[in-house]
Amino acid sequence: MKYSKIIRASLCLAIIGCLVASDSTVSNAVRSVSEIEAEQDALQDEIDALDADLYSLVSQITEINNAIKDTEAEIADTEAALADATAAREAQYAAMKLRIKYMYETPTPSVFEMLIESGSISQFLNRVDYANSVQKYDREKLDQFIATQAEIEELAAALEDEKASLESAKKELKTQEAALETMVTAKRGEMDDLDAELKEAKEIAAREAALRAAREAAARAAAGGTGGAVKSAGSYNVNGDLNPGYRTGISGSSVVSYANQFVGNPYVWGGTSLTNGCDCSGFVQGVLANFGITYGSRMTSGSFRGVGQEVSYNYMQPGDIICYPGHVAIYAGGGLIVEAQSTATGITNYRPANCHSIITIRRVL
Repeated sequence: MKYSKIIRASLCLAIIGCLVASDSTVSNAVRSVSEIEAEQDALQDEIDALDADLYSLVSQITEINNAIKDTEAEIADTEAALADATAAREAQYAAMKLRIKYMYETPTPSVFEMLIESGSISQFLNRVDYANSVQKYDREKLDQFIATQAEIEELAAALEDEKASLESAKKELKTQEAALETMVTAKRGEMDDLDAELKEAKEIAAREAALRAAREAAARAAAGGTGGAVKSAGSYNVNGDLNPGYRTGISGSSVVSYANQFVGNPYVWGGTSLTNGCDCSGFVQGVLANFGITYGSRMTSGSFRGVGQEVSYNYMQPGDIICYPGHVAIYAGGGLIVEAQSTATGITNYRPANCHSIITIRRVL
């Protein structure tokens, strides 16, 4: 009987040793449920962040697609305007050649003959002034058409560059989108692996609980046979400093207020009328003229680059002039400009100041 009890106790201790060894092997081979769930939470945060980045990229791509469509429409409008400007220049040149040809083919009276034939000194002077004015008119009109054509060509080139830049940005965003989608797919694959691992860990945890129960039962049995107890183990010149003082008593807000009166009026290439139609430079020149700021000859977007004093982007104020490639506008404040935008939109005041690349900002007030 004595040896029977000893043998029974020894068998129980052996079973406990096997169960402990088995429990230790399982625990070392598999991570705990809490560890896997913690990694799943962290992984889900990564996936959520990637999804947010993807949404942002898709939104940016949509905005760029819309910007490309708008730019393409501006390019088409500019090409049509360029064709009209070229035709107008050729027509003016042809008319001027006809007048020159007529002057050469028709015997031109000498100044003395004009004086003799004239009924009075006033009539003589009128005839001389008329001849000179015709020649001056032809020259000025031709120069105006040439300047307008050059301005349109510059704008067309800038728009093509802008479209190319947008296409390049879109391509880069598409590359980033593809990379993010690949990362999200990989992370979701990791999540699937974690789900499988978690399922296995839970099954193992259940088996471990059963093993512990069996171990405790065996320990109780062994303790009962030997009289002892077994204890269980226990993360542009934006920053420039150019901010010249004002040289006139004119407030920028009054200039912007006056300019806004003409929003909705038509855009006309080479036009100078704020009510009946003007182009971008004609608009700015007309608005400034109302406040006594004039420049004599017909201005273009290019000639506005040399007026007044230069201003850094972060110091620009309402009333300052912003010059772009082939375009010019008035800064209206709040990050927006008032401008003669295009034949499709007319005079507007809703575009941001950085709608095109900025060449210079000028303070003329």
